[in-house]
This record gives sequence, C-alpha cells and structure tokens, in this order.
Amino acid sequence: MGVAGLARRLEPYCTRIAAADLSGYKAIVDGPSLAYHAQKLAITDNLKNRQAHVPSYADINRQALRWLRALEDINIKVVAILFDGALPAAKIDERLARLNHSNSRVRLFRTQYPSASCPIPSSLGTVSYPLLAPALREALSDSEFASATRLVPGEADDWCMPYTYDATHSVIFSSDSDLLLYEYDAECRIMLFDNVQLWPEPKFKGYSPVKIRQSLGLSSLLPLAYCLTLDKHMTFNALVESANGVNVESSDYLDFSWRYEGPEEWEADPRSQLSVVPQHLDNRLSEFISQITGEITTPVVYLPLLVEDPHAASAWSMGHDIRLLAYSLFTEMDAPPRSFLRPHKKKHRHTVEEYRRKAEAVSVHQVKLYNPSEMPIAAAEMANNISNWIQWMTARQAPQDLVWPLVAANLILLELPKAPTISSFIRVLTGRFDNSWDFVHLTARLHAALYSLRMLKQCVDMWIYQYQNSSAEPRQHMDTLNRHLVDMPTISDLFLIPGQARKTHVDEKLLKELLEDIYASAKIEVPSENISNRKLKKKQNAEKKERRTIEMKAEAGRSFNVFDLLNRET
Repeated sequence: MGVAGLARRLEPYCTRIAAADLSGYKAIVDGPSLAYHAQKLAITDNLKNRQAHVPSYADINRQALRWLRALEDINIKVVAILFDGALPAAKIDERLARLNHSNSRVRLFRTQYPSASCPIPSSLGTVSYPLLAPALREALSDSEFASATRLVPGEADDWCMPYTYDATHSVIFSSDSDLLLYEYDAECRIMLFDNVQLWPEPKFKGYSPVKIRQSLGLSSLLPLAYCLTLDKHMTFNALVESANGVNVESSDYLDFSWRYEGPEEWEADPRSQLSVVPQHLDNRLSEFISQITGEITTPVVYLPLLVEDPHAASAWSMGHDIRLLAYSLFTEMDAPPRSFLRPHKKKHRHTVEEYRRKAEAVSVHQVKLYNPSEMPIAAAEMANNISNWIQWMTARQAPQDLVWPLVAANLILLELPKAPTISSFIRVLTGRFDNSWDFVHLTARLHAALYSLRMLKQCVDMWIYQYQNSSAEPRQHMDTLNRHLVDMPTISDLFLIPGQARKTHVDEKLLKELLEDIYASAKIEVPSENISNRKLKKKQNAEKKERRTIEMKAEAGRSFNVFDLLNRET
C-alpha cells in the first residue's frame, strides 16, 4: 500500500512525459498492480459499452494484455512483469487487516440486502476477484510476455528495482508509491498506473526520484517518508526540514528503511535468486512451499477471501480433504542437494494453519496432517477417486470445460447435508446469475472445491519434482494424480464471477442429464423444484421489493459512476 500520503505530497514533482521521450525505454511492471489496474479498465470498458454485467477474469486478462501491447506499440519494451512469491512475516498484521476488511465489506453488503435477493455485487470491486493476480500470471505465461513474467521470492514491488540494473533507460509501472524510495540511476522513471493513459492517445505522468532528491536537497527520500510515518499532518516544508535532521543510525529508522535498501541476502544482482522460485505456482502455494523448505514447522496458508453468504457456513468447508492431502505431501520433508530447495535436516510437521472466514471474522483453523504412514493411503484413495470421476465423465462424453466443475459439484453434494436443486447447479455452472444469495454461496462453494483441486495439482507437481527419482509407494499415486490434474483449465476458464456474462454454447439439456446421473451415483435424492403457491407469492413479493431497492441504488450508482468517469477523463 505504500507510505500513506507520500504520492500526494510528491504530486508537484510528477511531471508530464511525452511518449516519444520514452521510446526505447525498458518497462518493469508490478504484476499485481497491473491486475488491479486491468480490473478498473475492464469496468470502464463495460460502462462505455453499456454492459450491465461485471467483468470476468478473462475480460480483465484481456485488458492487461491490451495495456502491455500498447506499451510495446510505442517502443517501450516490456522486460519484466513481477508477481509476489511470498509476503514477508513483517506484513502478517497488515495482511490479516486486509482480509478482515474485505470480509467486513461482504458482511456489510449482506446487511444491505438481507432477504434472499442479491444484486450483482459490483460495489465490492476487487473483493469479488480473490484470484486476480494468479489469473493474470497464468494468462501471461501463455502469451508473448511469458519470458518476461516472473514469480519472485518476496513482494513484486520490492523486486522491481533490481531489474533496472542492466537497463540504461528503465521505467517502472506500479500502484505503489513506495517504489519512489529506492536508489535508481538518473534516467529511471517511476509511473503510477493512474497517471498513465495508453488509448486513444498515450499520455504519461511520472516521477524521477533522482531529480526529486536534487530539488529537495536530500541524498535520499527515505528520511522524508520516515518523517511522514511519524506525523502525517506535517507540512511539506517541515517534512523536508525534519528529513535533513533524521538520525539514520537510530533503530526506529533502520527498522523502517531496511526493506528499501534490500535484504541482507541480496547479492550484487539479487535476480540470481530467482532460480530458487518455482515459476508455475500461485502465490499462496509458492508461499507454502517456501515455508516448508525453511525452518517453519507449522506453515500458514491464507485462503482467498471468497464472496459468500456470511449467514451460512464457510464455503471453505468444501474441499477440506483435498487440501489436507495437498499439505500432507510435505508432512515429512527433506531437501536433496539437487533440489532448488535449501538443504536442511528432515522435519516432521503435524499441522498447517489455514486462515479463512469463520462466523463473522477471518480466523485461524488448525488442519491436522496425515502422518507419514497415513499419507500414501490417502494419496491412493484420492488418486482412485479422481480416476473414477474422470472415467465417469469420459464415458458420458461430458464437455471438457465442464469436467472439473462437475467434479467440484460432486464434491459439494457429498459434503452438504441438504443438496441444492439441479436448476441451481445449472445456473451456477453456466454463470446465469439469478440475483440470489443461494447462487452467490453455491458459487463460493464451487470455487472452494475447484481451488482445493488446483492446490492439490500444484503440490503434486512439487512433490514429483522433488522426488522424481523416488521409488517410494506414493510415487505411483502421485503420477496418477498428476496425469489427471495436469489438464485442469485455467482460473479464467473455471472461476465464474456472479454477475459476469453467462457462458454461451452450453448444452443445458446434457448438463441436466449429467447432474441427474451425478445425484443418482451419489445416491442423493434430487430435490423438488416446486414450491407452494403461498410461498411462491411471498418469495415473488420479497424479490419485487428487493429489486426496486436494487434498481434505485443502481440508478444512483450509475449517476455517480458516469460523472466519476468524466472527471477521470478530463
């Protein structure tokens, strides 16, 4: 998030830069910031095209790719797009605060619409997209920017600076004003995404950290930022004066400045450490792997904050057994010399801590792992179950894009005490939002099951890489799991957002037949779709009243959005 108020205080030093003056520059892009910016672009695009639905992950990825290609069209070469591989322990409190803030927004949204009806949750913004960054990283890995896309062993913004080392003319794009605080050469420029417009005509405003320091008579901007953290109300002139008097040897200042001067383990070029980071993992899995290969005996996993009904049980109860196996693959872990993993003594782990919603808050949940003798049995059972599911789908000629959503639907049926109706599943699987909280929560459950399978896929990949020469019993089961999971579609293909454009070209008759077969195979009675006339009338009246409220709020929101858009474009 950066130092609060820093960008505003330095706004007078943010100057217009002609596109021609940036020709030949090398672009270093903060990947998560690009993902969030692309989401804004996708919303703006929908507004201009008068589309009522919210953007999908695929829509957002397209905007990000469009943005990167527009840079290259004006001869700004994209040399690095960096994504978080792990967040430092020092940011645990900040991370939990963000999770609880997002959770509070979902709870507030629920209180605004307390009946069964629910509008398109567009007001939740990026909260509706918990997989925004990994979805973009995945899309980039299948594009012309694949070679420039990197997962780094830390936060993406901290690693932008090293990529300026061998670029005589570099420009960093981010939403984090903290990037102004690093040491750069005189030609380097820092640009915040909100200060960049690439179409219809490119317009840039950016910062030169070297010129700012020279103008203020400071050898570094770090003391200025440090003083701002001490007193955010201080005038700018007072900040500059205080910065000149900072004791840079004090423990408080050193605690603040260490991250901007680079971790101690950084070498002359810290990019040499990138080889230790597996590049195909989501950030949460990368962080998990970094913990189990270090000194941590109880790894912590921060599950994505799903948009769900806060009045219902956590959607993350779905897929628990799958995540349990994924974590347990590393119950007993050692690192042979050939591995990218750092060598250390064998460790025995008994639990993993999951942070997820429980009741009204995000809290820790202890997951007791399989012991080393139980893990092969659990792996064999999971491999057998997934093999049976895939064979079952193949025999019924299930469309490829529905195989894994149907597997997830099967998981949900086995977990819930009361099965959803088949029509509910059809609406969720096709993205046909019916403005109900039941739809929202069933979608969240489906996402939890699908992401648990994705976590298992990536953990199996890591296990096979780590033990590729192993003849131990789990190996055959890992190979079976890998063979089936390797074909899982991408996030943008699997994870539908409530309110996005519905999937087209889905044979709903076939989908209904497949779901009926799944219910029958699971020996679950298909719930009746019929309700009494009295209940139906009551439900319709409640929905009619809710729709009027939604329309009034939406109308007010549209008026605001239009003027807000005009203000941004002037």
